[in-house]
Amino acid sequence: MTATMSRLVRVALGIAFVVGPAAAQSQMLLGIHYGGQGLKMEQVQALEAWQGKKYAVVDVMTDWTNAVKTMNPLFGQQLPNVWNNGNVPMITWEPYTGGETPNDIELRIAAGQYDSYINNWAGRLKAFLSGPDGVFGNGDDRRVFLRLAHAMNGNWYPWSAAMGFNSPLDHMNMWIRVHGIFAKLGLDAAHLQWVWSVNAEDVGGSAAEEFYPGNEYVDWISVDGYNWGAKRNAAPRNGSEWRSPAQVFDTMIARVRKISGDTKPLALTEIGTSSAAATGTSVAMKSAWITDLFAYAASKQIKMLCWFNNERETDWAVFGGANGDGTYKSGKTTYKTYGSYKTAVQSGAFANPNTATPGLISPNLFAGK
Repeated sequence: MTATMSRLVRVALGIAFVVGPAAAQSQMLLGIHYGGQGLKMEQVQALEAWQGKKYAVVDVMTDWTNAVKTMNPLFGQQLPNVWNNGNVPMITWEPYTGGETPNDIELRIAAGQYDSYINNWAGRLKAFLSGPDGVFGNGDDRRVFLRLAHAMNGNWYPWSAAMGFNSPLDHMNMWIRVHGIFAKLGLDAAHLQWVWSVNAEDVGGSAAEEFYPGNEYVDWISVDGYNWGAKRNAAPRNGSEWRSPAQVFDTMIARVRKISGDTKPLALTEIGTSSAAATGTSVAMKSAWITDLFAYAASKQIKMLCWFNNERETDWAVFGGANGDGTYKSGKTTYKTYGSYKTAVQSGAFANPNTATPGLISPNLFAGK
């Protein structure tokens, strides 16, 4: 690679992004959950233009229904849209089966009742990973992170042990069975990285460690955590209080690193903070928390950082949400913004995807090395 190519700059939406090998030397992947599950990528494009930084990873959530309205858009539109924007998809694959999900869903998956569906789904993923030429294993192949049945140590999903007739052992057996089906189709670690993701707190009686299927079946370990602030009726912390990033993440980070023997890269796959302070909405306190979070992630050698930019229970968003300390106009839409987030993501700690290469990020970055 020449020095000239190492300085390659791509201009998108009027903003320059450095995308050459120099950027690839960075150690952390920047991710976002935004863009309508890959169907509203103009939102991600606006966000990237505002901050002057490409995302390495865009998270897309999908369920286990076999319906045309779910699978066809995922493989025909959502994942291609993310990839064509220059981002590697992370698929958060939630075992909702449509209608009323069985309360022993993990037990059923582990027993093989969903093997036909899994084979079909994995086959369609392999077709996506094969790239434009449809040939798996050559130079235009794609990559995906797969985050299966996350936050199982909570008490709000049907695959949580606390919610039905699934045990931690059922979760492990489910994971191993699904992983095995993918392996038989040749979906190796060069194309697919498995992300085992727990909630930052155990809620419901079973410890996160009880769900770990083993290092052989996991490529990344990850933790989801939020600062709920003074947001009331906020599960899992009803009447919760303002907590620093260290208070949210320290304990669980130490635990998951221990169970993996500290051999797996660590991601924070869902992050957010409310602006709900005890004295009312505080944009300044949220802004300071964002700054603290990025410094904290660097100190903990986090390899992937993925902000949850949706407004659900409270104002998690740093771009396009209910609050902010600035605005940005893209087309006819004006987005509220948090300047501290823009400043933080421009750090040299984050790798830019290299849109000049088929894989977007290097094999080492994909594997968290």
